[in-house]
Amino acid sequence: MPRTTDTGTVTRTVALLRELAEASGDVQIKQLALDLGLPPSTVHRLLDLLVQEDMVERDAVTRTYRAGREFFRLAALVAGKPVIRSRAAPVLEAAMRDCNETAYLCEYLPREQKMVFAAACESSHPLDYRIRLDAPLTLLTGASGHAILAALPEAVIARIHASDGRDPAVRAAVGGKAALEAELRRVRHRGYAVSYGQRIAGAVGIFAPVFDAQGQIVASLGYTIPEQRFERGQLPRLGAAARTHADRLSAALGYVAHDHRKEHSA
Repeated sequence: MPRTTDTGTVTRTVALLRELAEASGDVQIKQLALDLGLPPSTVHRLLDLLVQEDMVERDAVTRTYRAGREFFRLAALVAGKPVIRSRAAPVLEAAMRDCNETAYLCEYLPREQKMVFAAACESSHPLDYRIRLDAPLTLLTGASGHAILAALPEAVIARIHASDGRDPAVRAAVGGKAALEAELRRVRHRGYAVSYGQRIAGAVGIFAPVFDAQGQIVASLGYTIPEQRFERGQLPRLGAAARTHADRLSAALGYVAHDHRKEHSA
């Protein structure tokens, strides 16, 4: 089926760049024209314009095309910016309004294998928590960490448990490795994590995972609520809200939904 039937130059150019970006190798005009449902002459004209801007490179010997240096430069500039926090701001606000509970974004730090509370949108409740932002924390405790941890490969989970699990406070909060594995299975099944007083005494955490365009776990999003005013009957609504807004942020980051929550390989 043709990928585009739009006659707009911008739309066709974007579709052409998308084809080149997603291609497994160099591509000929004939194949591009077939995939896009456009005349070869039109594809050739667009490619010539893109070559002039270094967005596309042409191999004169094979008469094939690939993404150019300028395309990669712009992609690297965009990828290097902390887009998740800017994209999260309206989602956090909507999540807070949805339940009138303070909503948090927790960002995964893959190099350190830790997480930080990266951003928050505070509710109107006088009784609430104020959590320090950008302080590295273990993934082994709290719903905020478990929502991320459950989406990581088994080998990474094992390394994190071997490192952070030596802390007596962490061991007391999560129990042994078997207990942690059972909890992570529940997180994957529900699509969100729940914790009671693990990271903060007297606090209930409800968080869901956030994925990027490559399907990699990058964050969790959800709520931290004082236990004094939390009722267990609220859990289905709050869990569904955490999932909804986490999924909305994943989509804003380019994630195409398929069930990554149940994918879990070493």
